[in-house]
Amino acid sequence: MKRVWVGAVAALTMAAPAAAAPTTVTVTGTVMSGIDAGGQFGMAGASLAGQPFSAIFTIDQATGSTVIETATSSYLAGMGAASPISAVLTIGSGSYRFAGTHNGLVRTTDAAGNGGTDSTQFFVDDTDLSQKPNDNTLLSLGFDTLRNVLASAEVGAVTVADLSLADNAKGVLKIANRDGTSGAFGTPTVADLSINTIRASVMSPVPEPATWAMMVAGFAMAGVALRRRRVDARVRFA
Repeated sequence: MKRVWVGAVAALTMAAPAAAAPTTVTVTGTVMSGIDAGGQFGMAGASLAGQPFSAIFTIDQATGSTVIETATSSYLAGMGAASPISAVLTIGSGSYRFAGTHNGLVRTTDAAGNGGTDSTQFFVDDTDLSQKPNDNTLLSLGFDTLRNVLASAEVGAVTVADLSLADNAKGVLKIANRDGTSGAFGTPTVADLSINTIRASVMSPVPEPATWAMMVAGFAMAGVALRRRRVDARVRFA
């Protein structure tokens, strides 16, 4: 039996380290005002006011993105292929995905206990910045409060921050769909959002391809060793 475990352990020991795990941040709240002009969340032209919302951001540092970290703040941003953030926004029963293909930013500051403020900002943009202010698809959420609501400036370390009306935690939304034929943008859906909670968690890391290969090789070696042990046992009994 010893040879079986040696083969598997040897393969896992040589495996490459797993890729850094992405972080998900879930923000919940209520739509203060807004019209679903494009019908992304239900009936076109319907009011979104009073509807609950949730925004799930996926933060995954990409090659070329900018990272700035201090004792009380964390900043991660990028453009194009280096954009580190995407999001799915749900209002009522409808959802819309922001791919973050053009621009993405997440910034967190934990300084309320040091005479400053606790704050966080998430920004996802899918279109060319030259098209602003009328023809863009973006989602921006953030808050700035004197209360000490964040446990850390690291996004993945934030458990749950419960916010109050006094924190003035707000977000803005703008969605304008482009017509595939004419290239023109439709009437944008615009809404103001009130944020109640923010929760961050680290996703389970996904092994690198080399890791999978080494694991498969280790199990194969274990299987060969086990078969040899069974053959040896049959020979001895014979």
